[in-house]
Amino acid sequence: MNESTSPSNDEQPSLQPERQVMQATAIYDLTAYQTDGEPAADRKPPTFLPPVLTWPCMKIAGMVEWLFGVISMIAILTLCAAIPILQFVTLGYLLEISSQIVKQRKVRAGFVGIRKAARIGGFALGTLIVWLPAFNVSDIFRDAKILLGNSQDIRPFSINLVVVLLLTVAYTLWAWLRGGKLRHFLWPAPVRFFKSILKRQTYQEAVAGFWKFTDSLQIGPMFMLGLRGFLGAGMWLLLPVLLCIGGTQLPEGLRGLSTLLGLPSLAFVLCYLPILQTRFAVGRDWKVFYEIGEVRALFKRAPIALWISMLSVWGFALPVYLAKIQLTPREVFLLPTVIFVIFAWPSRMLLGWAYARATKRETDRNVISIWLSRLAIVPVVMIYAGVVFLSRYTSWYGDWSLFEQHALLIPIPLLGG
Repeated sequence: MNESTSPSNDEQPSLQPERQVMQATAIYDLTAYQTDGEPAADRKPPTFLPPVLTWPCMKIAGMVEWLFGVISMIAILTLCAAIPILQFVTLGYLLEISSQIVKQRKVRAGFVGIRKAARIGGFALGTLIVWLPAFNVSDIFRDAKILLGNSQDIRPFSINLVVVLLLTVAYTLWAWLRGGKLRHFLWPAPVRFFKSILKRQTYQEAVAGFWKFTDSLQIGPMFMLGLRGFLGAGMWLLLPVLLCIGGTQLPEGLRGLSTLLGLPSLAFVLCYLPILQTRFAVGRDWKVFYEIGEVRALFKRAPIALWISMLSVWGFALPVYLAKIQLTPREVFLLPTVIFVIFAWPSRMLLGWAYARATKRETDRNVISIWLSRLAIVPVVMIYAGVVFLSRYTSWYGDWSLFEQHALLIPIPLLGG
């Protein structure tokens, strides 16, 4: 009898159920460091500083970036304020400043989009730095062409210029593809260049990141906010301004009456319009421009704060009138708009701060502070209305300069002639 070659049941290996492969669980989520299609390593470069110095250096770098963002935002708003149509973006941003302070109950909320402005400023500054050698070589080529004419001696200069231009264009495009941040212009990242320049994904991520960043700027909503705020305030200012203009344009018998009605009506409108415009920025509702009673009720809750904000609005608006005494030369046509932005920004922040205090309180302040603040507003608006009324005799645009009203509207004719 042949023995079975098959092992017995005891000798057969037991079949264990298949165990699942253990999956490693990520301790830290690194996806937050990958924005705009950028790898995490490119967004957060490693630091070689000791831990005791890392935190102070990061804080200092953050402060420098924030200050650079403020300067960049002033430059961006200045350019927009000097260009027709884009002026509504500047006005919309100023209204958004007050709105964010009211909604967040924080004065620092008035610095809207500073980090994004720093990104744009870094993009412009980095591009300028990269192109400086090309500008220098171009000047050398121009001088050589003047001295040497069209002889063969100018050929090396032209070759140098072409080579520098090609390298500069390639370097600039590579920095733009990586995100256009300032550090991208300062370091070319050659290893990454050869690894990703031929990949289609590189260009797709660059385009997607560009549109994502552009959409985050909220240019459209800012424009519409500025346009609607302009129309609402202009509706209140139209009749008083026309009456003031009638003081010189109407027939002799009606000029005195027009001036007598125009100046007080302008002062009356100026008492309410800054708060009405701030309320509109917060609520985005047209009907707030007709709610005079609500403005009076808000004033009773924070009379001193609102008086300070009104004083800042009209006081900070006066320096711009000095820049309008004569036609601005083309070489410095941005000077009036720089003054406008620098002084309008803090006044809008104070308006938001005062309005937030008024909405936070539920009861009125004492009668003495209410009436003292009301009486103190009268000379402020009367002085400002008087300056506006007399500015037509010093402004290059004459009577029609009364329609500018840059404290509440946009600085329309501040462009040089």
